[in-house]
Amino acid sequence: MKKKLVLIITACMMAMSMTACGIVTVVPIGQEGSFTGQEAFDSSAQSSDDWTAVVDEIKGNAADAAGTLGGDLGDGTAVSGTAKIVEFNTDTPKYYLLVEVDGFDGEVQIQAGGVYSGTALRDTQTLRVFQDFTNQTEWSQYAKALNQEVDAQVVAPLSIDESVAGKTVTFTGVAASGGGKIVITPVEMTIE
Repeated sequence: MKKKLVLIITACMMAMSMTACGIVTVVPIGQEGSFTGQEAFDSSAQSSDDWTAVVDEIKGNAADAAGTLGGDLGDGTAVSGTAKIVEFNTDTPKYYLLVEVDGFDGEVQIQAGGVYSGTALRDTQTLRVFQDFTNQTEWSQYAKALNQEVDAQVVAPLSIDESVAGKTVTFTGVAASGGGKIVITPVEMTIE
């Protein structure tokens, strides 16, 4: 009788363990979207698709830098103007043009390569808002990708070097203040 009971219990346990097993699909890394329907966020593609509209919006909202830079810039203000280039600074990974803007006595830098900092460009444009993204990580990646567009579309074509000192820069961009200086992220720029 004991043997029958042990066999019955063993058979029941095997049956229960067999029903718990199912078919498992192994999904290769990077192909999850083909199974879930949710595609991975591509910040570069998003910023590239948005670039022309972002530039048009910044240009359309840009105030004269000479009259705006002394005021409250908040998280970012669209500005345009001309300035004399004092130097092209490469002492840090955040290259910049140190410029003199008529009518403003403070330090003004225009980001010009290397590492771009800040989210002023992303925060000033209204084409995309935080709610358009899944999470904070995607929102941050979008800001970085827009800054990469600045490098590829605006700064790199100019091949800036030390010889620009003394020349005039005409720019449109987003200005943000902090650390006792104003930093402009350009969306358009020419040097003559």
